[in-house]
Amino acid sequence: MLLSLLRRYGYGPSLAGLVLASVLLSVLITAGVNLLIDGYVGRTGLLIATVVAGTVSLLFGGVQLRLLHRLGQARDELHRLSITDELTGAYNRRHFLVQATYAFAQAKAHGEPFALVLFDADDFKKINDTYGHLAGDRVLRQVAEVARVGLRSNDLLARWGGEEFIVLLPGARLEEALGAARRVQEGIAHASLGAEELRVTVSIGVAMFQPTLPGLDDLLSQADDALYRAKAEGKNRIEMVSAAP
Repeated sequence: MLLSLLRRYGYGPSLAGLVLASVLLSVLITAGVNLLIDGYVGRTGLLIATVVAGTVSLLFGGVQLRLLHRLGQARDELHRLSITDELTGAYNRRHFLVQATYAFAQAKAHGEPFALVLFDADDFKKINDTYGHLAGDRVLRQVAEVARVGLRSNDLLARWGGEEFIVLLPGARLEEALGAARRVQEGIAHASLGAEELRVTVSIGVAMFQPTLPGLDDLLSQADDALYRAKAEGKNRIEMVSAAP
């Protein structure tokens, strides 16, 4: 309960509420006991109850709230780490699959459209071989940053593996999916990446949800096939799947 109050109102208001509740409870108990024993409510007793309850709750309640606040921050950080790719700051593959599985189920049940955009840095091995893996890591981080700029706030960017990234576009139809793919492609192609200011291009495969697909794996396979075609047909291009074969 206290943790919920902290999340909703913050430390200061939560502590003030805790102190006020403690004082009111103490005053009520003191007044009740005075009435039962003496038949009246004494001011001195109420004053003592107010001061003692306020002081104790302020001291010990403040300590408890601070500990709960730190615990909440630690939980939030652990959750963030559990769903984030450490190198690029994009979401990780596991989190993406959870969200994409839900999107696929929603699309099946309610006909809500969505799309997948799978992209891969072209000739990335040459960067590692020429400039080293640290330079390659810097490039991957900036690829993710640049790609994120071209996406909507509710789009989900994840590192799929190696130099591959994948985007879940909830509610996106064909034109929106292709628009997002183009923004990612053009943004990365025009960016100077890493300390070496390298130029990198990406090949992109786009796949649209189709009600006839049995499961998410089939849609992922279509995105992968489209990406493979983009690579095979010259790189730095977009290929797509929008209809069942």
